[in-house]
Amino acid sequence: MPFADIGSQRIHFEVTGAGAPLILLMPQSSGPRGVSEFVQLLEKNYQVIRYDQRGTGRSDSAPDSISMRTLADEVQAVMDTLRLESASLLCHSTGCGIGTLIAASGAERVHKLILVTPWTHADPHLHSMQRLRQNAVEVLDPEQYARFNASILFPPQYRREHAQGFAQQAKTAAPANASDFQRRLDAILEFDAREHYAGIKAPTLVISAADDQLMPAWFGREASDTITESSYVELEYGGHMLPETRTQRVIDAIRDFL
Repeated sequence: MPFADIGSQRIHFEVTGAGAPLILLMPQSSGPRGVSEFVQLLEKNYQVIRYDQRGTGRSDSAPDSISMRTLADEVQAVMDTLRLESASLLCHSTGCGIGTLIAASGAERVHKLILVTPWTHADPHLHSMQRLRQNAVEVLDPEQYARFNASILFPPQYRREHAQGFAQQAKTAAPANASDFQRRLDAILEFDAREHYAGIKAPTLVISAADDQLMPAWFGREASDTITESSYVELEYGGHMLPETRTQRVIDAIRDFL
């Protein structure tokens, strides 16, 4: 079982597929379909590298202080262990902040950058939405919170099509660690990606959805407008969890870009 060391802690990672290295920076949340199909499609063309952030999966516990910098250090530790001089980064949601920081501070290590449903900064909308999620995790039981969170991350039509899966997922949801959840949300709200866009030299693809309630498309448009060498794709439908809700469409955009 492969691990990367970061100080005295270990980061679990796995490598599948073959081809040019592509590191996935994915969020903690997922729906009933998950991202297995998304990853399998990527494995046909790329060496796919996935890892567990500290405090999740098979990695060691999270540090006392979580920031985009500490999260970015985890990715670089994995790259060092694999002796990768550079790789492309496929980032989604929180991963967009991590990838932005890596691409801006270590430009030579990022071949190409993909930002799926990014945010630029904690504007009033994002601040309100994230605090609402934090309040909900503190007062709702696991099943209620799972239903609430799904209503934010996934569009209504998708929830209707997969109603049975969402219901089963909610019934088996594990209790969330409220303090850890808050630290991760604070890391998002404290990070201003706009300060780093000028340092990104890698060709960048930005993908957003017009119906994303958590990180609306205006963030993606601003990111693409600001990053020097970038292209932008905006999907009408899919909500926040595009790798799951619009799997093939996102894969097609990524393949065209890479």
